[in-house]
Amino acid sequence: MQLVGPEERKKRQTFFRLIFGQNTGYVCLAFLKDKKFSEEYFRYPDAEEQMLNSIEASLNKHNVYFCPQLLSERKRSKEYVDSTPNIWADLDTCPPEAMLVEPTVVVESSPRRYQAYWVMDKMPDIDEAEDLARRIAYKHASEGADRSGWDLTQLLRVPFTYNYKYEDRAEIPVVQIISANRNLYRVNDFSDYPESPEYFKTEIPMPDPADLPGSAEDLLQARRLQLNPLIWRLFVEEPQQGQWSTELWSLEMLLFEAGFTREEVYVIVREARCNKYARDGKPAQLLWKDVCRAEARAELNNKLFVGEEEELPRLLSDEERGQAERLEDCIVERYIKWASSLGDAASQYHQAGAFTILSSLLAGTVRLPTSYGTVVPNLWFMILADTTLTRKTTSMDIAMDLVMEIDEDVVMATDGSIEGLLSALSSRPGRPSVFLRDEFSGLLEAMTKKDYMAGMPELLTKLYDGKMQKRILRKEVIEVRDPRLILFAGGIKNKITGILNFEHVSSGFMPRFVFITAESDISKLRPIGPPSARTTGNKDAILAELTDIHKHYNRTTMLKVEKLKTSIEHNLMYEAYLTDEAWIRYNELETALLEYGLKSTKPDIMTPIGDRLAKSILKASVLIAASRQKGESVEVTLEDILRAIKYGEAWYIFAIDIMDNVGKGSSERQLDAVLRAVLRNGERGVARSIIMQNHHLNSREANLVFDTLEQRGLVTRQKRGRTELLIPTKKGKYNA
Repeated sequence: MQLVGPEERKKRQTFFRLIFGQNTGYVCLAFLKDKKFSEEYFRYPDAEEQMLNSIEASLNKHNVYFCPQLLSERKRSKEYVDSTPNIWADLDTCPPEAMLVEPTVVVESSPRRYQAYWVMDKMPDIDEAEDLARRIAYKHASEGADRSGWDLTQLLRVPFTYNYKYEDRAEIPVVQIISANRNLYRVNDFSDYPESPEYFKTEIPMPDPADLPGSAEDLLQARRLQLNPLIWRLFVEEPQQGQWSTELWSLEMLLFEAGFTREEVYVIVREARCNKYARDGKPAQLLWKDVCRAEARAELNNKLFVGEEEELPRLLSDEERGQAERLEDCIVERYIKWASSLGDAASQYHQAGAFTILSSLLAGTVRLPTSYGTVVPNLWFMILADTTLTRKTTSMDIAMDLVMEIDEDVVMATDGSIEGLLSALSSRPGRPSVFLRDEFSGLLEAMTKKDYMAGMPELLTKLYDGKMQKRILRKEVIEVRDPRLILFAGGIKNKITGILNFEHVSSGFMPRFVFITAESDISKLRPIGPPSARTTGNKDAILAELTDIHKHYNRTTMLKVEKLKTSIEHNLMYEAYLTDEAWIRYNELETALLEYGLKSTKPDIMTPIGDRLAKSILKASVLIAASRQKGESVEVTLEDILRAIKYGEAWYIFAIDIMDNVGKGSSERQLDAVLRAVLRNGERGVARSIIMQNHHLNSREANLVFDTLEQRGLVTRQKRGRTELLIPTKKGKYNA
């Protein structure tokens, strides 16, 4: 088919005029041939002729793409998206007839693969437009739509060009328009599409200027001792080109984390140098919406930290997730919020602290009878960090200091031999006993390399399960009955994963841990300052609530022993039970985790991980239920299960991250290190020479590393003059 000519040129021109309307800005064209990628920019509509000429000059040799949004500068990034005259979708194999709203234009990019556009009557702001595209992609993902094709800078194929992805065929497919109309839409026309969990609506009305607090400098000065130094830099320094959106968002998030109200944050960022809306002369209402979205994100971060959700296992349906989010805060959420306010420790670490505290207070007297035995709610947590900036030790200390104010004997040991641990446990039958080990890698290495420690993983596993242990020594016999061991461990992630082997997993030792990881983020750093009334007051409230829980579940009664004609004091026991709907939902969870494990690339590792994580989630639900009840028994409801699964979903993602590194050799670890370095530089890329210098690679080694990462689809390589850049792909972001 001949695509160069007046008729085809007119068709392309009509297409662009339809989806861009009367709007102006730069159009980005992209060209791909033999993995060589380039971009050109044309001012629209002034340079429309030059743009059409460029397409005609390239289409016989190149795949031709364009960005459907108009840009304010010659750079394809969200920062420079100037107007959003249309909503877009990469439908892939999803039939266009499945759309809930009829598209204005449908393009067949290759045989039975589609792209769609909805032209807007009234342009939404850029975040609303991106959200609509995301909602469409998520809704139709199960029908074949590309779930990742919603970002503002998405590239789509130009109609009436060739698709050289199929150049091995007898006839190369042509990108065709298969339907077009003059329909125009508004945001509310898409109301049938479910809301996206990543987007936060901003329906909060903008306050009257007279009701706003004082000046930005006064607000900042009032809390100067508690503020992250980055706040001051973001407030007073003008961002570099391409960083305005990022720095404004960072400032908003830092201010909310520092405890400022919505109105205070608005006043501060309104006067900040990074206020891109003031720079562009846009309405203040847009800045207010941005602040409201940041507040919603900050609140979500306080509830639960999860990495990128895309393509990761989901243990809750959207309906269940909404139900769990609407539940009133329990002691777990209240503790996490309070502990997060104390310093810059990664907020997800405080999940471990909250559940370890509840285990320490309740594991001695609360139990769940089941068909296969009695479940005791003792949880093991291992929190892992890349450096000291994540404050893993700080988060562990916050939890242990608090629980020791309630029961000063709960921490049994911070180190010890097999005999030492057994001896200590033998004197504590039925009592929660915390083995607190900050740097667990040393103990794990000793278990691996030292003969006299070889049996420790198996021993700890049996103690976790509450099994009786009897050890015969030359001079004594140590017998442990009814152990309630709680292991709270920390470590450096790379050290732990470097020591772990398949035996640690297949034996059941490692699967009994709940893993929580975090990466260093200097934006979370907070300066040391004096305690505030807010933090000390909240501590008193948390401590009082935990003390009340401990008192209720550690009541004693007198048991008469007729033969001895005496009475013995012993603790009351509290039996937990699940409602029918809670049991049904738990069994669904267990089945789902086992299926995920069996279908994974490492079924021998992920199957036991999934099985044990299900049991940990069950224990967490018992602890949550017990913490909110003061009866003679503990009823675990569906809401308790859903709340526990909400946390467990994140725990499973962390476990995948750790288990992916089990058994990796030095070459794989080097690839991981290079990929992390590429990711840190984001879309702007990192130069080949910098990677070679920082990772001590010669030319041959560098070629091997870069070729491997590229062939795995984790990075792309681009020539920029005499320099080669490495840029992460979406697959690379996920795999990291």
